[in-house]
Amino acid sequence: MLQYQIPYKGNYFNAYSLNLELDQSSIYFSHANGFNGLAYQSLLNKISDNQKIIAYDMRGHGKSTIPAEPGKLKSWHRYSDDLIGILQKNKTPSILIGHSLGGTTSLLTALKRPDLVSKIILIDPVLLPLSYWLGTKAIQSLGLIEKIHPMVRSALKRKKTWTSKDEAYKYFLSKKLFRKVIPEAISNYIDGGIKKIDKNLYGLSCDPKWEAATFRLTAGEIWFNLKKSDIPTKLILTPNSFVCNKKSQKKLAQYLSIMDIVTLKDTTHMLPLEDIDGVSNEILSFL
Repeated sequence: MLQYQIPYKGNYFNAYSLNLELDQSSIYFSHANGFNGLAYQSLLNKISDNQKIIAYDMRGHGKSTIPAEPGKLKSWHRYSDDLIGILQKNKTPSILIGHSLGGTTSLLTALKRPDLVSKIILIDPVLLPLSYWLGTKAIQSLGLIEKIHPMVRSALKRKKTWTSKDEAYKYFLSKKLFRKVIPEAISNYIDGGIKKIDKNLYGLSCDPKWEAATFRLTAGEIWFNLKKSDIPTKLILTPNSFVCNKKSQKKLAQYLSIMDIVTLKDTTHMLPLEDIDGVSNEILSFL
């Protein structure tokens, strides 16, 4: 994949491209919280034939230099506004694909600026019920979010330095989150998300405090921005998805007039890094 930079207000989004020279509408891929664009290279290679694909490192992730101060992150709209800023430079509407946080970002972008989007593919997007979001807000108001929210707590305790990439690989390979992730994707995740701090030390590019700040917010904003849309949409889900459950799917179907939902068996929330063939086949059939 070709690495390049997308200028943005004096800084830049780091991006990776496949077939960037093709004269056609672009496909923009938005990654999960704590991950990076390069982590999905194996998947994107599968759908790259005759497709102009751009996987970018979102604010606070990978090699992007956009300011990311945890205390100033107030909403996931920050991510969708960033994507809108990128898309506005294009002459034709783009296809958006996103995983987890990236899926929610893609949907928010399409709802706010439908003129910039032709299709959206959401891979287990974080679309938790409004009641969950309200509960999280209540916990925040009591100052208990870091003690009660498991994802926030986990992010803040995350190991963030290693003496080599090989040590980092062995560490992630042993973690439950990566138990079904293919080895190549783990290597790509490390290449795109770890930086050299000094001669004998490597560290996470995504500050755990930024990752935790993102988890604190969840995505309740989506329910306040839903409106009728005829943008063709596909949901690719893991069985019994927690982040996009049946209640959320039913709510989406009331607003998205053209929506297809598929579930890939024997996968977890990390399905685009696990079942590369299954996810790529579903994407290609929709494209």
